[in-house]
Amino acid sequence: MDRISAAALVRPKYFAVGLVFLMSGTSYAQEAPRDGWYVAAAVTGSALNKPRQTIANAPTPGSTLQVTNDVDLGWGGQAEIGHSFGPVRIEAEVGRTTNKSKSYTATSPIQITLPQKGTNDAWRYMANAYFDLPQGKLPVRFFVGGGIGAARGHVTTFAAPARAPMAPPSQLMDISQTVFAYQLMGGLSLKMTPHLALTAQYRWFDAGTIKGRDARGQRATRDMAGSNVDVGLRFLF
Repeated sequence: MDRISAAALVRPKYFAVGLVFLMSGTSYAQEAPRDGWYVAAAVTGSALNKPRQTIANAPTPGSTLQVTNDVDLGWGGQAEIGHSFGPVRIEAEVGRTTNKSKSYTATSPIQITLPQKGTNDAWRYMANAYFDLPQGKLPVRFFVGGGIGAARGHVTTFAAPARAPMAPPSQLMDISQTVFAYQLMGGLSLKMTPHLALTAQYRWFDAGTIKGRDARGQRATRDMAGSNVDVGLRFLF
């Protein structure tokens, strides 16, 4: 095993790397990815793009209200089962994220910003493929990937309508739809044992536009896309 000197270990920037090497008793510099089945799970931090929205016949008949929504950072989780074929991994994933609404801004034909409550939920059912990049001297392996599948988006909003900003808040929208979705990922894995790895990845998720009817029965649309950070564990059998 390539040992890291005691002098290097006392330097903060080398401490984590040295600890992993010493605990494992193995050098990972030249280790190839293993074949086999694995299961994985992760928690998610979700940052939706400000969802754009349209509502037909609002604020008056014949017009279309253009809206931009502001949402909080959200949370979620996911679980996967997959198989490694050397550097290539194929997996099935189920995940969910939820973000709370903060406010909405009507941009056309009127302009106003009003507080808003509600949720932006997305269940996703994805088929993913990853490629594990060649490993360097550090005990981490970088990977890139992508996936396609279906997402079930559900949006609820409670606020005063733009045409009557002083009215008490009421439910303006409760729509849900299953749509095509895709995602792009990039991240790294840190091998803790021969079977267990800590994973972290950035994931861009895009479910396009969901469509439905607002509380008045008028056509409404809502975009659902944004950035996510997933941190979890992967267990290789």
